Amino acid sequence: MTAQPPSEARDEDGESPLNIAPATVSYIIERSREAFAGIPIEVDDDDPSTHWSTEDEFLEIAEFIDDLNEDERIDLVVLMWVGRGTFSAEELEQARQDARREATHKTSEYLLSTPLVPDYLADGLEAFGEIVEEG
Repeated sequence: MTAQPPSEARDEDGESPLNIAPATVSYIIERSREAFAGIPIEVDDDDPSTHWSTEDEFLEIAEFIDDLNEDERIDLVVLMWVGRGTFSAEELEQARQDARREATHKTSEYLLSTPLVPDYLADGLEAFGEIVEEG
């Protein structure tokens, strides 16, 4: 999927139309990549029981997602949908309407049941002219 130039994804004032900060999405991307990849979260070279991604990491990122306000959670779903090609950035309002209508489960459960969610979120941000911030 090709990204839209920033000028096309932003409103006339140059503001992002998203209700969620790119830094917040970037954090979710980073943490979910770690959880899905099973990479070390905290590594102690002197401790052979290095802490690897487990259900605890998924629970932590799920709690973070579920603590977002409703508009942020809706736009997080929209970003995933735009990133996987279900909607384009120009269809933001329709995607939001669909996300509100289809919100029957916890947002975290829906997003984290999709192993490619980090990539979809990153592609969604890119479609809105935003970049994924490195942690």
